[in-house]
Amino acid sequence: MIAGTLVAAVSCWSLFVATAGANYGSKARSVYSDGDIVRRYRTSSTGSGEHCCAGQSWSTADVVADDTAANPEMIPLNVIMELNQVTNVSDLFHKFMPDTNIDEAQRRFTTAGFQGRTTLHMERKAASIPKSASCSTGSQTISLKDTDDRSLYYYPSCTRVDRCGGCSCGHDLLACQPTKIETLHLEVYVSQYTGEGKFEFKGRKMVSVDRHLKCKCGCIVKEEDCGPLKTYNAKDCRCKCSNEDEEEKCRNEHDLKRWNFDTCKCECHIIEECTSGYVFDNYTCGCEPIRMRIKNTGGTQLNRNKYALSVP
Repeated sequence: MIAGTLVAAVSCWSLFVATAGANYGSKARSVYSDGDIVRRYRTSSTGSGEHCCAGQSWSTADVVADDTAANPEMIPLNVIMELNQVTNVSDLFHKFMPDTNIDEAQRRFTTAGFQGRTTLHMERKAASIPKSASCSTGSQTISLKDTDDRSLYYYPSCTRVDRCGGCSCGHDLLACQPTKIETLHLEVYVSQYTGEGKFEFKGRKMVSVDRHLKCKCGCIVKEEDCGPLKTYNAKDCRCKCSNEDEEEKCRNEHDLKRWNFDTCKCECHIIEECTSGYVFDNYTCGCEPIRMRIKNTGGTQLNRNKYALSVP
């Protein structure tokens, strides 16, 4: 009995030392691999000393999820643009995870920890791999009515045409956009409601509708969206202020002013309402006396054309 206790104590101490650097507050976590099962042992501090070996089992996927979630990093825009070119799982692994064996990866099932192993096993048997809704053309419903007149009825009122769509552009600065368009000219019947369930036929009308032929993920903000003080950065899909010297000067006065990235101008933090005889000065960010120009009416002709500044 004593020998068994000593063996257990030594095993626990070995696990504790192996993960001494992974402490979180007053708790430590020990991990070792047993085939495809990873066992974690938690140690807790109590008044009687250290206790361990109260182990639980998780799949390797749980540990992977824990480790990757510890320090998440946002995917850069240029990497997302490359991801948008992926067409299948093999392409994904080949380009972005070349050191990972795809056959081995397909035997693993990563989870965020919301399901148990039994549930995962049952759901995986019934699961199928969905087709990626990448940026491409697809049939969408388009209204054919080109007026807000609620008394008019168009037949047909809508139709389906190919339009760009998809969910895999992967960034709020990108959108699935058409690169090639064909204009369709469709004929509709127009009638007007006259009351008591009756309509008057008004005639036939041609309605123009765009059909998208090719698509790609592109920047939502375009060069033409940039103002006069901005230059376009296609790599970041943004408009950038071109007057960088003024921006730097504004930053040096951060206690009084702030830089407005929309207008590319330096603005005061607070704009005050000034009393009579004073006006707000955007340079000093304060109320300054109103200066008036008074023409000199006396003296020589030369002096009459001169002005003097006075403060009321």
